[in-house]
Amino acid sequence: VSDSDQDVLLEPVPPELYNLSYTCLLIPRFPSHQLKGDLADYLPQWLQQICISLGWRLEFITVHPDYFQWAILVSPSTPPGRFMQQIRQDTSEMILSNFGHIRKENLSNDFWADGYLVVLGTRPHPEEMINQYIRLTRRQQGLAPLY
Repeated sequence: VSDSDQDVLLEPVPPELYNLSYTCLLIPRFPSHQLKGDLADYLPQWLQQICISLGWRLEFITVHPDYFQWAILVSPSTPPGRFMQQIRQDTSEMILSNFGHIRKENLSNDFWADGYLVVLGTRPHPEEMINQYIRLTRRQQGLAPLY
């Protein structure tokens, strides 16, 4: 029997070997819209629902009053801009439809401030990086001093 006549046995490869991991961060558009109470309770559930629906895997979630941070595993064919747009759009829709007082104050359809912070890997962003990102975003919004 020649080699070409033998069955080829393929070993399964864990999907993690083909996925990329990212740690992501969004902040509310308005500093007064703190992620607390029911909103802080619902956000992880909503993100989990979005990720399961789209075949993405969450590694961790952190809800801080000033920011929302998580790590996600996605296929290499899913660019960060795509999953961030999907997450911010879906969570904004859920927040604005469930929290009327926020919808009254935020006339846009996006609960989140423009931009996002995404870093390769599943380690939480260092606190100084988060603080700097928030300062720069608020400055771009005209909500912080220019110095």
